[in-house]
Amino acid sequence: MNSIFGTIDDLFLFCKVVQLGSQQAAAKALNLPVSTVSRRLSLMEEKLAVRLLEKKGRELVPTETGQQYYQLLESQFSDLESHCYQLSEHVDEVTGTIRLSLPYRFYNAYIRDLIVDFLVEFPQTQIEVSLCAEDALPETDRDLVLTFDISRAEGMIARPLFLAKHGVFVSKSYIDKQAVSDIETLDIEVLDWIRLEDKTNITYIDATQTLKQINIRPRLQVNDLDQVLHAAIKGLGAARLPVHLIQPEMNLVEIFSDCQFPSRQSYLVYKERKFQPKALTILVERIINTMARS
Repeated sequence: MNSIFGTIDDLFLFCKVVQLGSQQAAAKALNLPVSTVSRRLSLMEEKLAVRLLEKKGRELVPTETGQQYYQLLESQFSDLESHCYQLSEHVDEVTGTIRLSLPYRFYNAYIRDLIVDFLVEFPQTQIEVSLCAEDALPETDRDLVLTFDISRAEGMIARPLFLAKHGVFVSKSYIDKQAVSDIETLDIEVLDWIRLEDKTNITYIDATQTLKQINIRPRLQVNDLDQVLHAAIKGLGAARLPVHLIQPEMNLVEIFSDCQFPSRQSYLVYKERKFQPKALTILVERIINTMARS
């Protein structure tokens, strides 16, 4: 025999037969058909060119060579079983470091308590939080990213988190500066725009259900939603904002309400892996469940 490749399982099977006293008992313990056990043992003996088992009356016992095999291998297989069990138990433990990247506003409004509670519940975990406005991508198996852009996330898992409906808002002071009696007379193409994304066009569906796209030159472009909101409140211009963020005290007015502006879908993105770290799996589900209740 030049290699033990393909023989280890059969040697383990042989040890089980010797340990339990019969092929029937080994087959039952390993959830295998007796015919499979018998066939594999015969093929292994043929491959090894040795006789390992023989019948004595009704009993199946190891030959002298088989007894030598058993004495050499049994303790090794017992140790291996024990190590595999310990590794399995370790996989089930909630341990390790998770790197979480998401916008400050989302963290502060929805999950900061969840994160602290998670760390208290699982003392063997650590979480590194990066509060950023950029659309990042996971770099390791323990990275978790909240993003609105999954165009570069090919081969990764993207779990939908929430859908943010958007509208266009301006401050009352900005309307006053335009010297119009009716906000419906405002021209969408000549407004002063404040943008979050690095795009110079806006796509929308107008009141006649016609898809339109206009080019704009933003007065202010900033990659943080809070700063876009602040500039709109201060009266700098118009901004496309999530409707759920608008509060009465902001004195913002929705314009072009008969138009439909694209909603933005957020995702939790992480690398696809057959055996995900349990800490990551639990954290993902808790964030999703929290948003489902919001």
